[in-house]
Amino acid sequence: MKKRTYVPKICSLLKADCGKIIKPEGRLEMTGKTHISCGFLIGTLAVNYYHPDLFNSITTVVLAVGGSMLPDICHTQSKIGRRFKFLSFIVRTLFGHRTFTHSLLFTLLMALLLTSIHTPEMYFTAFIGGMASHIILDMLTPRGVKLLYPLPLSVKLPIQFKTGGMVDLSLATAFTFGGTYVIFREVINQWLNQFITLPF
Repeated sequence: MKKRTYVPKICSLLKADCGKIIKPEGRLEMTGKTHISCGFLIGTLAVNYYHPDLFNSITTVVLAVGGSMLPDICHTQSKIGRRFKFLSFIVRTLFGHRTFTHSLLFTLLMALLLTSIHTPEMYFTAFIGGMASHIILDMLTPRGVKLLYPLPLSVKLPIQFKTGGMVDLSLATAFTFGGTYVIFREVINQWLNQFITLPF
């Protein structure tokens, strides 16, 4: 009996010829490292505003980073989705991706939950700020988010771009440097002033 081959079908699904697989140009979603670095920046800004002790400073930054990852609990392959696979699977099954967890409704519910358990203002600001940063960054991508869920309307910002490669690297680097500067700004400014006043 003649063996059937599925190579042509596979190649057609990949939209490529049999000798070459065409790679997609960019992604439609912001990558995890960009969200995390932006959460880091949000956390350092909160620390700079409230001036807590070391323990509370670290906790604030961690909460901001956690908030920046939370909306992607609906994506089973995201950083947070891989850590909480069962919960991520349930959320994905019930709501799909970039719908409920990327909406104003979800953000409001989380804010009400944090308020009900008397979360300190600094922690509240960092966590909700991290969540908001995630949603805003995803609104910069062509896919947008269902910000007004349950209304089936994708919301995007006027400026959009496909992520991946240098775009994500540039954003993640900028956010990381920004957060680092906020933490060590006094030392950095002092060093810069000394450098500027050096005789050349």
